[in-house]
Amino acid sequence: MILKKLALFLIVIINVSFISTSYRNTTEIRIKPSSTLTINGITNITDFSCAFNSVILKEKTPITYIEKENHTVFENAKLILENKAFDCGKRMINNDFRDLLKTETYPKITILLKEVKHPNIKENNTIALVDFVIAGITKSYKIPIEITHNESITVQGHIKLNIRDFDLQNPKKILGLIKIEDEVYVHFKLDLESS
Repeated sequence: MILKKLALFLIVIINVSFISTSYRNTTEIRIKPSSTLTINGITNITDFSCAFNSVILKEKTPITYIEKENHTVFENAKLILENKAFDCGKRMINNDFRDLLKTETYPKITILLKEVKHPNIKENNTIALVDFVIAGITKSYKIPIEITHNESITVQGHIKLNIRDFDLQNPKKILGLIKIEDEVYVHFKLDLESS
């Protein structure tokens, strides 16, 4: 009798797990040169903006994802940004920016897309769950994003990051008279092409 109940229980569990099974999908994504990603900050004297050269992102990236009812889970969906590909407008500011990011030890920033939640597609209130890896430290964030479908897929949004969360030292210039604020703002508009 106990074996029959156990067998029935296992059959029910197996059937339920097959009903809710989601399938892995794979595609390749290329970030088009028209994409933009900037990091903006403020000093006690002026603002600064460092733009990433998206033209260097030529290779297609394979992405595996699982579509679920109100969200998509991603595996190995990452964007790798070389620190030296950011241009802040002047060589001295570029050098300071690279020093801030500890480029000699950590030459790249990695952004890992973990999940996209779209609870109500009509309202376009989509949230991306993302890990930023900067200077060897990983921090997770929820970023409100907007997705549009035209000739390609465009994903845009912005987030405020605190450099201290990544154990980055706030650089001070000219004997400490010029100070950069701890918070920087990342703005992105990614034009994506899938195959």
